[in-house]
Amino acid sequence: MRNDIDQELLNKLSAGLERLDAQYDDISPPSLPAVEQFLAAEALRRRHQSRKELLLFWFVALFLLMIILTVLGNAPVIYWILQAAFPLAALGGYAVTRFRQRREDGER
Repeated sequence: MRNDIDQELLNKLSAGLERLDAQYDDISPPSLPAVEQFLAAEALRRRHQSRKELLLFWFVALFLLMIILTVLGNAPVIYWILQAAFPLAALGGYAVTRFRQRREDGER
């Protein structure tokens, strides 16, 4: 009984593989000039994409720099408070994390 089921499954698998092979037998590889043309077009597209991304980066960086300089010029006290608050918050978060890690290690 087990052999019959195994043979039936093997026949189904073989039939499925033959159908799959038949579908992919008709596909031929592209010609070398077509591949070279595709690669050249892809390289050009990537170059344009990287230029666009770099340009966008510079615009965003200049915009942020403009905002920071405007805040510094109009409200230097707020600027210096922000300059002090962010590093202090980061150091405080780091200290709390280290404290919790030491406490957990001590409990084990």
